[in-house]
Amino acid sequence: MFWIFTIVLFIPAALFVIIPLWRGRNQENRDNELRKEANILLFHERQEDYQAELAAGNLDQHQYDQLIAELQHTLLSDVSSLDDEPEAGPKTKANKKKKDKAEPLRLSSPIFAIPVVMALLVPVLAYVLYDRWGYLSDVEMMGLYQRTVNNVDDPAEAQTLIVSLGQAVQENEDQPWTWYFLAENFANIGMFNEAEIAYIRSADLLEETPEKALVLGRVAMSKYINAGLEFTPEILEVVEQARAINPNEISILQLLASDAAENEDYAAAIQYWRLLIQASPNSEQAQQLRMNIAAAQQILAQQDPELAAGPIIDVAVSLADGLDLDENLRVFIAARNADRQGMPPLAATSIVVGNLPMTVQLDNNSAVGPFNLSSAENVFVSALVSFAGTATPQAGDYRVVSEGFTHNNERAEINLIITEQVQ
Repeated sequence: MFWIFTIVLFIPAALFVIIPLWRGRNQENRDNELRKEANILLFHERQEDYQAELAAGNLDQHQYDQLIAELQHTLLSDVSSLDDEPEAGPKTKANKKKKDKAEPLRLSSPIFAIPVVMALLVPVLAYVLYDRWGYLSDVEMMGLYQRTVNNVDDPAEAQTLIVSLGQAVQENEDQPWTWYFLAENFANIGMFNEAEIAYIRSADLLEETPEKALVLGRVAMSKYINAGLEFTPEILEVVEQARAINPNEISILQLLASDAAENEDYAAAIQYWRLLIQASPNSEQAQQLRMNIAAAQQILAQQDPELAAGPIIDVAVSLADGLDLDENLRVFIAARNADRQGMPPLAATSIVVGNLPMTVQLDNNSAVGPFNLSSAENVFVSALVSFAGTATPQAGDYRVVSEGFTHNNERAEINLIITEQVQ
């Protein structure tokens, strides 16, 4: 299929070079013919002029014969030059220069041959270079990759893909993504020992990039399953290697959070859940993780009542008089660290315009990232009416921001009236 597409694209590309050259060659031939006709027409006009002069008595017969002979010689010389025929007489430098100037463009001419040769060499050179430095092998495997991505709970398809991908890695063992997708299919049918081997081979072939961290996450997950859902020093080493490349690698965070929750280390689980929420704060998974955090915090509060203490901010949100907005628009209320600009919210929640006016409560249970309200001394609160349904302000949205204040780990009350439009 690759070669078919290559040929289909090469043919019109080559025609873009060859057709203009061919047209130029034919145009020159047509120009020569037009010049011949013009010379002959001029000969007849001059001949008629001389005949008129002879009839009028302005020329005698001898003068007339001499002028006609010269006219015939000039016509013969011009037509012979256009036809690229050797001129009569000795081959002087002047004659040779005149002949070269009139020579038509031939297929063997460098002006024609060089562009054609270059047009033929470009795809050959491009293929050789791409074969050496490109990802042609991955492109050729794209069909198998896509089938693996689309395969959901189909063991028969997974087995077929394992055979095809296995043949591919036998032909070329240096394709990291072929190993990776082979491991994915092993994992799909529960062959985690084989999946672990293939994942490790894929990771070894990748450079220190986020893609390698992703594959190392799969390595750690398969090792964790093969170890009976327990961490071993070897697994922890893989985890550290992956987090050194990308501290927020999703599969690693999921593994750490799951293990922490399984071992009832809820404080650690909450930390990892917050990092996962930060990766996709508006997803359904983030909502479920927030529920997990709230449940874990309740357990921690029961175990140690001091952990239940923390700042509470009651935010009264309302629309300015006369401001009429769609009641289905989302309103995002968030508290941020006033001493560190550009950081994710310490606490956040959302309602709709139809709920306003309303007082919402922000506390440590409202955390959406790795830090909560207790982690900052000075905070500010904002309310955003988003037309796009996202927590990032955009032109046309309505937003209000409070002054910074110190919560002192106590209850605070903030009043926000939404009036100004984001420019």
